[in-house]
Amino acid sequence: MGKLYGIAVLAGLLIGRMALAQTAPFTGTWSFEGNDNGSSSNPLVSVSSVSYAGVNKLFNSYQSGYSGQGISLQHWSATACNHNEYAQFTVQPQGTAQITLTTLSFVFSRSDEGPQQITVRSSADGFGNDIYTNSVGANYQAASISLNGGGFTSQSSGITFRIYGCNPTSSNGTLRIDEIKINGSSLPVTLLSFTAKPDGDRVQLAWITTSEYNANRFVIERSSDLGEFVQVSEVAAKGTTDERQNYSLIDSDPLPGINYYRLKQVDVDGTIHVYKPISAIIQLSEPVISVFPNPANPDRIHLRLWNAEGATMHLVTRTGQAVSGRLERQSGEADFIVEQPLTAGLYWLDIQTNNHRKVIQVMVR
Repeated sequence: MGKLYGIAVLAGLLIGRMALAQTAPFTGTWSFEGNDNGSSSNPLVSVSSVSYAGVNKLFNSYQSGYSGQGISLQHWSATACNHNEYAQFTVQPQGTAQITLTTLSFVFSRSDEGPQQITVRSSADGFGNDIYTNSVGANYQAASISLNGGGFTSQSSGITFRIYGCNPTSSNGTLRIDEIKINGSSLPVTLLSFTAKPDGDRVQLAWITTSEYNANRFVIERSSDLGEFVQVSEVAAKGTTDERQNYSLIDSDPLPGINYYRLKQVDVDGTIHVYKPISAIIQLSEPVISVFPNPANPDRIHLRLWNAEGATMHLVTRTGQAVSGRLERQSGEADFIVEQPLTAGLYWLDIQTNNHRKVIQVMVR
C-alpha cells in the first residue's frame, strides 16, 4: 500500500546574496540639458530627477552652464543655511540589487547676490551632518566628495542627496549647479525566493532569480539534520541574464519528518554559490487530495491521492449535471477518466473518504 502521508508545512522564504557575485560599476548623471532628469549607466540602478524644496528655478531656468546648459536657483533665505531649502536627487537599486556609492561630484557658481556658501547632506545619516561644505565664487568650481562609511556601502534602498545654498546677499541671487555625477557599483542579489512545499509523497521546490552571471546549473541538496547533505537533482541555469527567471523541480523521495533543502548555483568556471537551507515537514496525518494540472484535459482529471484509500468522487457541471466516469488509481495518484470528452468550462469534483469531504473547482481547457 505504500507510505501514507499527510502534510504539515514549514515553508521558508529566504532573500540571499550570491557569494563572490560580480559587481558592476555605474555612473548616475544629471546634465540639465533642458530638463532635470538623470540617467544611469547600469540597469540595476535607477536615478530620480532633481527636485527642489523652498527655492525656485529661474523663469528661464536652463541657462548657459559649465557644459551646455545648467540650472539656476533663487529665493534662498538671506540667513545661515536653511535646511528646508535644497536641490535633491536619489540613487535607487532595482529589484534585489545592492549599491555602493564611492564619489559625488558637481560644479557650482553664483550670481553677485547669490549664496556665498554651499553644503551637501545625505539620507545615509538622516541629513544630520554635512558631507561637503565650501565657499561659492562667481566662476564655476568643482565639488568632489568621497562617500565613505556603512551608509553608502551595500545598500538595498535608495540614497538621497541634498545641496543647500547659504548666506545670499539677496533672495534674488542665484546658485548655479551643473554636471552632477555619482559613481559607484552594484551587486546583483540573484536569489529572490526559495520555497519547499510538500505534496503527498513529494516536495515541490521552486526558486526565482532576478539576474544571473555565467551560471551553469542549480543543484538541490537535502539533509535530515543540517549535517550531511545529499544531492536530489539539478536544473540547467540560464547563463547570463538580467531578466527574472522561475525554476522548479519535485523531490519524489523525501524523508519522513523534517527535510532541509539547500540550493547551490554552479558557475561556468566552477565557482559555487551556496544559499541558506529551507525546510519542509512531512507528517503522518490527514489525506492529501489535489488536482493537477488545473486546468485539466478534456478526457481525464489527474489527482494526487494520498492517504485516501476508499475515496469516491463525483464530477458535476456548473448546472449540477453529473458526469459519468471511472477512477483509475496508481501509487499516490489517480485519474478520473470521463466517458465522453468534456467541453471547456468549469466543473466541481466532489471527493469523499471515510472521514473527509473535499470539493475542488476544476477548469477544463
